[in-house]
Amino acid sequence: MFFATMGLQPVAVAPSDEAARGLGAAGTLAVVGTSARLLAASARRGGFDVVALDVFGDRDTRALAQRWEGIGAARGIGFDAGRLLAALRRLAAQRGVLGWVAGSGFEARPELLRQGAAILPLIGNLPETVARVRAPAAFYDTLRRLGVDTPPTRPDPPPAPAGWLYKDAHASGGWHVRAAGEAPAMLPAGGYFQREVAGVPMSLLVLGDGRCWRLVGLARQIVGPLGRRPYVYRGGIGPVGVPPAARARLRRMLDVLVPEFGLRGLNGIDFMLQGERVLLLELNPRPTASLALFDEHTAGGLLRAHVEVCRDGALPDLAEATAAGGVRGSEVVFATRAGEITPALADWLAARPDCRDLPWAGTAHATGDPVCTVVAAGASPAAVAVSLARQGDEVRRQLRAAGS
Repeated sequence: MFFATMGLQPVAVAPSDEAARGLGAAGTLAVVGTSARLLAASARRGGFDVVALDVFGDRDTRALAQRWEGIGAARGIGFDAGRLLAALRRLAAQRGVLGWVAGSGFEARPELLRQGAAILPLIGNLPETVARVRAPAAFYDTLRRLGVDTPPTRPDPPPAPAGWLYKDAHASGGWHVRAAGEAPAMLPAGGYFQREVAGVPMSLLVLGDGRCWRLVGLARQIVGPLGRRPYVYRGGIGPVGVPPAARARLRRMLDVLVPEFGLRGLNGIDFMLQGERVLLLELNPRPTASLALFDEHTAGGLLRAHVEVCRDGALPDLAEATAAGGVRGSEVVFATRAGEITPALADWLAARPDCRDLPWAGTAHATGDPVCTVVAAGASPAAVAVSLARQGDEVRRQLRAAGS
């Protein structure tokens, strides 16, 4: 999953058997993100020919795509704007390319979304919507005006930092969350403070047309400490249920949020469930990782629904995912020490039907880097949680055996 793939050139790879089960040709779609594998899988399920633009170029990402292009910066895991825009220009010059879907990695870069949208149609929320959601002071003021419950939130450090967290609206995955006392002296544009609250971390995925919405599904998040970071997102399990009163609060929340922000296509909301109470933590104006949990509940996949509602403006008659259709889970496996993926380990991971985001041999990783993702399915959230834990342990044993 990590850095050794950044310098690779675009390649064409035959689609996997899983990819070939799509619904038939629906045009070419570009999927763009730090990691585009999940978007690529859903797009193939929807019958699209896929061009994947991302940082990692994992084995399964490139197996799902007709073409992959690396857009990683020289250092870190961010985008190189020049490489991304050049790739979009090449796509714009081709016939039959519908547009591009943005995944993670644009949280702090609405201007890059605007530049890309001027080259090739951006299928999703407007860049202005992303900028508005990622401006924490104005965003939480809007939530208070709308009557949406959140933990106490403020743009400046609290007088007594105990019990408060520092967050950055320009980041994702919980990597930015830390104790308020560890906040940087000079706060970045997206920095803010939020009271730490107890409860069950949850998320929902919603499909909107800018006014109305369809609830795709609810998930329980897997969140935990990683080094000095107390709340790193590790994965999710869903669909799951919530008490009727909490569901009613979520529906009222969506009734005001979707038209207020003009949310289009797939969007995610992170929230804390406290019995029947719901506290909104974050709004992600893009397809989120919970796509992995709900995609197979929808004929043709959810990215097809995302494209259709963004292009045509009509919400499909989409049924909410329920546990009756099976419960799924996914969880990222992080490296416990620095190392490198050996050829034998890379092949072992690729041969497992329960692994995704497959690294190439020679990929270097530091302690705490994501190595791969394990997936599971079962009849209940508890059964899925047990399977994920067992599979993650097995991957970590293999990492230790390989010296990684």
